[in-house]
Amino acid sequence: MWKQIGIAVIAGWLPVGSLASDQSPHQSPDIAGTLEGDSQEWFVLSQGDDSNASFVEFGDDINIEITGFIDPERWDAQEALSISLTVRDGQLMRADVLQLIGTSTSPPLYTSDGGDVTVSLTHYERDGQALHVAGTIQGMLALQVQLGDPPDPNESIDIDVTFDIEAQKIEF
Repeated sequence: MWKQIGIAVIAGWLPVGSLASDQSPHQSPDIAGTLEGDSQEWFVLSQGDDSNASFVEFGDDINIEITGFIDPERWDAQEALSISLTVRDGQLMRADVLQLIGTSTSPPLYTSDGGDVTVSLTHYERDGQALHVAGTIQGMLALQVQLGDPPDPNESIDIDVTFDIEAQKIEF
């Protein structure tokens, strides 16, 4: 995402993402790791100015909203991973993580609320309207069955992922 990576070919260098013959390009995941011990990848999708990685400023706070999708080409909430971060002066102040089970952000879902999750930032850099943020999410997400019910930490899944995102500023 931040470095140009190439693949050696006989005729020279072919940038990753370029088409070789009629093969489709392979998009690198923005979020990757394990969920309940199984390897998993999520992709941040964008079309024009519409992106699933964005941020807004509220006073000294920067609120970052990230949604990663299983399919690198479709905005399908099924099994999506949602990450909400609040950063002040480069320091993480708050983090919420949701792993969607169904096709909406309503329960049932797995949540860091009621779970035991550690979110840490490994990189945070703002460049005007763009924000590069990277980090890790590790721990247990608790199952919330219905809206209004507390999440059940006895019904949980393990999460251990890294993320590397470029978010775009939203202005009102």
